[in-house]
Amino acid sequence: MNSEILVKGIVLACVPQGEYGKRIVILSDTLGKITVFASGAAKQTSKIIGAVRPMTAAEFTLGEGRGAKSIHGISVMDAFDEISTDPETAFSGMYFLELADYFGAEGMAEEDAKQMLNLLFLALTALRKKELSPETIRRMFELRMLVHEGLYTEASGTDDASAEALWKYTLASPLSRLFDAETVRPVLSSAEFSDAVKHLMNREVPVKFRTASLLNLFAV
Repeated sequence: MNSEILVKGIVLACVPQGEYGKRIVILSDTLGKITVFASGAAKQTSKIIGAVRPMTAAEFTLGEGRGAKSIHGISVMDAFDEISTDPETAFSGMYFLELADYFGAEGMAEEDAKQMLNLLFLALTALRKKELSPETIRRMFELRMLVHEGLYTEASGTDDASAEALWKYTLASPLSRLFDAETVRPVLSSAEFSDAVKHLMNREVPVKFRTASLLNLFAV
């Protein structure tokens, strides 16, 4: 008899599998990045057809069979629908998923998995609130992800005091307050901070992300 497990997570990617199935990549709180399958999910009559879209945060009931995990049930917590109404926030959200997919791994330590999942959830929430610019949220998300991976420097490498202050804040802030607009705005120096994080990303992550090129359309 197959046992079931319950995980919380965010859908990073969803692609067709066979005629009506879906292969779904999830960043989960206890198992790290996992790939699961949902047979019949592409059918119009499927109860989960709208619940496996990228960015969906949910509780997933999973079963193990034939060496692969499958979805037995989904309880959606947040679909972040508001993000898709604006091109820049939509592309930013998709980029965040792509970055989490790149750094996420199956079998991550539970603490690391939960931290990465919380970071992604909070970044998507910040995009929806629109209290900070998508560019600022992106660069803070990138830097904090590099912190999570141990690929960061203690200083920004700039002579700009506000950029250095925001850099330090991003490194040290509790996740729950990372995108707090009232704290971030007074030290915000968008151009210098963004350039410093971009330089670090180019040095430590020599990968061309598909959605990053779309975000360049909005660069000032």
